[in-house]
Amino acid sequence: MITMKYKIIKGFDVVVVGMGAAGLRAAIASHDQGARTAVITMGDNSPTQCGATTTAEYSYSAPLGIADSKDNADVFFDDISRAGLSVNNPQLGRLLAEQAAPRLLEMHSWGVRFDLEPDGTLQQNWLAGHSYPRAVHFDYSTGREMARGLHRHVIAKGIQVLPYRFALDLVVENGRVSGVLVLNIAQDRLEIITGSAVVLATGGASGVWDLNSNPPGIDGDGMAMALRAGVELIDMEFEQFFPACLVAPPSVRGTNFPFFSRGVLLNCKGKAFLKNYGLEEGRDVRDVLAIAICKEIEAGRDTPNGGVLVDFRRTPPEILEDLTKNSKIRYLHDLGFEPLEDQMEIAPSAHFTMGGIRIDADAKTTIPGLYACGEVCGGCHGANRLAGNALAETQVFGNIAGASAAEYANSDPLGDSGPNADVVETLIGAVFSRRGTKDISEAIDDIKQIRDIMERNVKVIRDEDSLNNARIRLAELSEKAFAFDEPFGDEAFNYMKVEALKQRNMALVARAVVESALHRDESRGAHYRQDHPRKRNVWDSYNVVVRLDSASGELTTYRRPGNR
Repeated sequence: MITMKYKIIKGFDVVVVGMGAAGLRAAIASHDQGARTAVITMGDNSPTQCGATTTAEYSYSAPLGIADSKDNADVFFDDISRAGLSVNNPQLGRLLAEQAAPRLLEMHSWGVRFDLEPDGTLQQNWLAGHSYPRAVHFDYSTGREMARGLHRHVIAKGIQVLPYRFALDLVVENGRVSGVLVLNIAQDRLEIITGSAVVLATGGASGVWDLNSNPPGIDGDGMAMALRAGVELIDMEFEQFFPACLVAPPSVRGTNFPFFSRGVLLNCKGKAFLKNYGLEEGRDVRDVLAIAICKEIEAGRDTPNGGVLVDFRRTPPEILEDLTKNSKIRYLHDLGFEPLEDQMEIAPSAHFTMGGIRIDADAKTTIPGLYACGEVCGGCHGANRLAGNALAETQVFGNIAGASAAEYANSDPLGDSGPNADVVETLIGAVFSRRGTKDISEAIDDIKQIRDIMERNVKVIRDEDSLNNARIRLAELSEKAFAFDEPFGDEAFNYMKVEALKQRNMALVARAVVESALHRDESRGAHYRQDHPRKRNVWDSYNVVVRLDSASGELTTYRRPGNR
């Protein structure tokens, strides 16, 4: 084994990995419980680096009962359960329903802005799948505003943010977590950041698909870290594909186009087609819309760029007038488009990972001291997530995870002895000391291949043949390791190292999706198997769980009864 130098950074009780809305909220809750808390982020210490939170445009769902007094947590829970098609963890769904409103009101009291009615009350709009209007928002930039306000609150509290750190693996010794192995990108060195508890808040895995609506970096890193540490993932077959992502022209490809529900979807022949699938314009949830659009595309009635068209010619003038105020519409207009007059080409894009790390009602994983929150977790949404519930989830479970981690750290501190050197050397050696056969310059090509494999074989419509093809090709990509021959501490950092490290995460998480999708031989929610096109009762209340065999490197899946 080649011994590599590393620096140990001590002084924290709780280490939060990720600076999105979930991570920021976890850090606030941990700090408020008296724990010395640090936040690790791959970018700089600014709210613009808050991951997918900044691209969550529209809303935060909360049953405030303002728009309709009949709305409450019980009705919200019923909506969550109905959308999840009986594979949700009801404990997690209940927590989301009951705590979404108080967490939102706390944020508002901290200075996070939301759109108001003329009388000063919070404005609430209706979204598909919800029984009542409960979407609270801010100028179509709700996530960005939340990131700004939460980041400001973190800084005001003096919580330490450690920027330019790419988390590699969890340090686990004596059966509990004791820190995180990171690559300090700015200084090109390895570091161990120790803590009595760790909170993973790294986001989802939509970046393993080519067409996705997430910012760069949402590639399943935290899920891969959890698998390698021995933690199970759940519901990985359920990836939500947003029905409308621009596919052309190239300058705007991958841009979310949430306004599609205000127009009419047309195929290449200019025909509205949703009614052919039993759907109604602007009224249905995302999974069935994405499936219908993909079926129309696969039937050969797609545009030259592989999409369908959004047409606003029948949209009422007052709605068009409101849309012209939207920042994204103005952005597209500045690029030379007339998005409300031109027929924009859209197709479903990977948007939100319903699956992830299996947690309990305290946001605890199966490893003592390790907690998780936000999109990196599975179980809350089941087979489909309702619009507006992603931002609510970050605050509800970020708060729970941070408080739980602080309580654990305060009750069972590690002390200042530092991690066992042999444990650290073994962990580092598993990544960097292998004499790999591939140069790290090949990492970019590998990542493109992973995304292409997933795009072609594991998108909205799947079957056994396509999934097996993905399994074979991903296994081939995973067989050869990269050679990290360059010594760390270079004056000029080679960013390709990060890409090579990300490749191993993406390949592992993509394999987890494929194995889970093969195991669930039915169609349910966002998981559509055209060789098993119907929901099967034998799968009601059952989840697919995937784990990694550390010795063989193989992934295994099993069927687990839900938490009923």
